[in-house]
Amino acid sequence: MLSKSEQSAANLREARALRAAGRPYREIGRLLGLSSAQLGHIRRGLKREKAARTRLRAATPQASERDWPVGQSVLPSGLRKILTASGYRTLGDLAARLADPALPGLETLPGVGPHRARQVRELLDSLGLLEGPNDLQSAVEHLFPEFLDGAPD
Repeated sequence: MLSKSEQSAANLREARALRAAGRPYREIGRLLGLSSAQLGHIRRGLKREKAARTRLRAATPQASERDWPVGQSVLPSGLRKILTASGYRTLGDLAARLADPALPGLETLPGVGPHRARQVRELLDSLGLLEGPNDLQSAVEHLFPEFLDGAPD
């Protein structure tokens, strides 16, 4: 069973996909079984997300998802404030932090626990910014160093 915040994030992901397919908010609310307050929360989040994209594209037409400001993302307000206060201005900054294996995870930031770090990862993954290992060999070598090529036995 999902917690309230996990259910909210799941509803937001599903609503984003339904809205991209051209479904009206009323139908999204019916399909997902949302109350009017829950639907208002989703509507505000998607509106903030769309407005941020529009502002970004107007200011810099060549901008990508990596240039999207953290403060204008669909992440919860408190998490956005923590991340911007920690120096992360764009989603690309967060993606670079998560892609660097030498740096600790986001969970080590004050005020960001495993749940909030998971929210950031899910957002980056939904936008295609979360980098995973490009090949199976490097993933196995990372987990099991004894399989490194040329490693002594």
